[in-house]
Amino acid sequence: MSDCLIEEQPEPGMIYAPDIWNRIIASAHKYAEPGIAFIDQVNRHNHMMASMGPIYASNPCGEQFLHFSNSCNLGSIDLSKFYEKHGDGTNANECVNWERLAHTTHLCTQFLDNVIDACEFPLDSIDDVVKRTRPVGLGIMGFADLCLKLQITYGEPDSIALMDKVMGFVRKESWKASLKLGQEKGTFPEFEANREAYAKFLYEEIGISRDVPLTPRNYETTTIAPTGTISLVAETSSGCEPNFSWAYVRQDTIGTRTYVHTLAAEALGITVDQTDEESIKKAAQFVVENEDKLPKHFISALNITSKQHVQVLAAAQKNVDNSVSKTCNGAKDDTVESVDELYRLARDLGCKCVSYYRDGSREGQVLTSMKAEEKKTEDVQTSEDTVGQNQEYMVVEKQKEASEHIERPRELQGSTWRIPFDGQNLYVTVNHNGEKVMEVFATGPISEGVGLLASKMLRGGFDVKDVARSLNKVTATHAVWF
Repeated sequence: MSDCLIEEQPEPGMIYAPDIWNRIIASAHKYAEPGIAFIDQVNRHNHMMASMGPIYASNPCGEQFLHFSNSCNLGSIDLSKFYEKHGDGTNANECVNWERLAHTTHLCTQFLDNVIDACEFPLDSIDDVVKRTRPVGLGIMGFADLCLKLQITYGEPDSIALMDKVMGFVRKESWKASLKLGQEKGTFPEFEANREAYAKFLYEEIGISRDVPLTPRNYETTTIAPTGTISLVAETSSGCEPNFSWAYVRQDTIGTRTYVHTLAAEALGITVDQTDEESIKKAAQFVVENEDKLPKHFISALNITSKQHVQVLAAAQKNVDNSVSKTCNGAKDDTVESVDELYRLARDLGCKCVSYYRDGSREGQVLTSMKAEEKKTEDVQTSEDTVGQNQEYMVVEKQKEASEHIERPRELQGSTWRIPFDGQNLYVTVNHNGEKVMEVFATGPISEGVGLLASKMLRGGFDVKDVARSLNKVTATHAVWF
């Protein structure tokens, strides 16, 4: 989304910008897509403009805006591991081991620079651009857990100040490391063509002393990635995100697993063995039953306002070379207007991109909070807060319920309807055996696969209402119904 698209009246032949904006906002509210990238803000901080031109897009998560054929090169430091309690344990200046964090930042920057030379890239064009720019994307995880240890409430002013301080520190130390590497190994090849931009950036914005030679080894050094999987391995909070929940179910391609937050369990006076599934499940149930007894600074993602999410995002973006991947969570009853305000606030605060997720706006969400009371039934659970709401899961369970496959008779009766759809005509044929619907054929702007799938489900013993209910969840640019 460019500045002119939002603010200026369209030239002849152009689409009226507010129409696009309103459609984006409405879709984000309903489906949690799309996020927005403010591309002019991205290019205001593009120090490679002189030799490589503007940037046009990012990776799907939004933390890496790259020139054509470039590659991200990511690593993350777990901030919570640098907490050392002194005094009452709430003073970040005393309780964060800044010296050790600086050493780790230098080590990680050097490591990621070495990764560039160790990698074999899939295309010559990628190898060429990466070697000419030498991108390093060092970021953080464990920020929310650091807040917990410091007894800071995520989203409150103290947490925003902490983000500003810690990410600013990591960024400056990473650039110090890159400048030192540049003295030892040489600058990145595209540097000379962009020397003026980097002199202003490093000396004036980052605050590097002018006594330090201008020898950057890398064209950038910092970003903040989602760190979803690696944060699970490290048993820490992901990226710059708040903790999603203190006990939750995660569903992915590997399966469904229960997680419980160690610090929450300890705050309630229990221990958990994170290598033992039974221990995890017992601790998780205890935590959800006693969540109201947690200290006030234990606040999860859905209890933080979307405005607070954006303010933390902005504090992180202020201290990152590239961009930040962060989801701004919203409540189920958020309005379209509140999403509009959130996206505009992100732009006003200098964010390069922003994404929004309204609780319950997607089925089969990866993370689902556990509840203190969960009803167990033999059928598929219908609560929006259960894993059973996932569509694939529903299909598997319904297949178990179907007694047997119903063979298609040689002859069926049916009717065909012509339905105006998306500026075209959709032809839907429904055939039955006199007692129940057996098959559906659809031709037009929807894939014939929908009809085939519906027919298979019907002949597999599914109730026609269940099939229609599932197909009503298909989305498009216009209303879709079955």
